[in-house]
Amino acid sequence: EWYNLNPFKVLDVCHEAPIDILSRRYKALSLLLHPDKVKYLSMESDGNGDIVEKAQEAFEYVRKAMNSLKDETKAKYYKDLVEQGMKQGKKDYENNNPNKSTLEQCQEKAVMKIFAEIERKRRDVERRKRNQEKREREQEDAEKDKLKKEHDFEKKWIDSGRVEKRIGNWRDFTKDKRSKY
Repeated sequence: EWYNLNPFKVLDVCHEAPIDILSRRYKALSLLLHPDKVKYLSMESDGNGDIVEKAQEAFEYVRKAMNSLKDETKAKYYKDLVEQGMKQGKKDYENNNPNKSTLEQCQEKAVMKIFAEIERKRRDVERRKRNQEKREREQEDAEKDKLKKEHDFEKKWIDSGRVEKRIGNWRDFTKDKRSKY
């Protein structure tokens, strides 16, 4: 899941690759992964629907990666993240490398951590936002229920004739008071 967050890794190109190489790589991958082509190939072989679902998912990752890299600001942002990960990976490689990983492995791991952390934060913000909206909806519903109950109570009060009795009793009481004086 976290592997597919880095658009350069999804397209399997260097983060310094120009847009024309990215476009060529996207076209090549989309020819391999497009759901319609895979569906046709799977029907020829054994009709396995699982392959089509995986192809749709993979094609979606490739499409999202290319769309994000077409936007210059996003592409620069992703390039900066990869550069930051490369630097962090180099530090990790030089400082403490207990399992004797190569420099490239350390850098790849650091880049993946950066993208995963950003995605985790994004999901956390999204979750908080959903919870806030849920609380607001619940408050609105509670307010509506309260108003409906008050309205129903008033309606029952008026319909039952208790209002007239009560007001009538008060009027009778005040009449009696006036007549005594």
